[in-house]
Amino acid sequence: MENTNRELLFKEIVTHHKDKVYRICHAYLYERDLVDDLYQDVLINIWNGLKNFKGNAQLTTWLYRVTLNTTITFNKKNKKHQQIIRRGVPESIAETIDTNTTEQEHKISKLMQCIQLLKKEERIIISLVLEELSYKEIADILGIEISNVGVRINRIKKKLLKIYNNE
Repeated sequence: MENTNRELLFKEIVTHHKDKVYRICHAYLYERDLVDDLYQDVLINIWNGLKNFKGNAQLTTWLYRVTLNTTITFNKKNKKHQQIIRRGVPESIAETIDTNTTEQEHKISKLMQCIQLLKKEERIIISLVLEELSYKEIADILGIEISNVGVRINRIKKKLLKIYNNE
């Protein structure tokens, strides 16, 4: 892909898909500094990957794959993040919840904390569900069967509800 087309496509991606990409990054890392670092890595990988993007897959499917692959690589390289996950949710998260927040904000914050306690693959799947992707899209992104997506989502929802109610 020539540079002019690549630049235009990249600008379109950032304009229309940045929030989705950022939410996927955020589902993996609750610590703001690390989320921003991961997001920057994803954008760099998207930019670099655009020169080889042929359009065989849908752009959004390709974006999610780049995001997920970057996240997996980021997690392997980042020892600090691995220590945070082993300890559970950082105390700084609980401290940042303002006591004056609305009930809805508190529930969302608690849900995000609970998602952090899921296994890596479970966080990927629930993040894609929260992005309101279809089972087919999730299956394409993860490279699994559509029927397997529904089974995994149900298990993850049950596990997440259990974590949420026990926290």
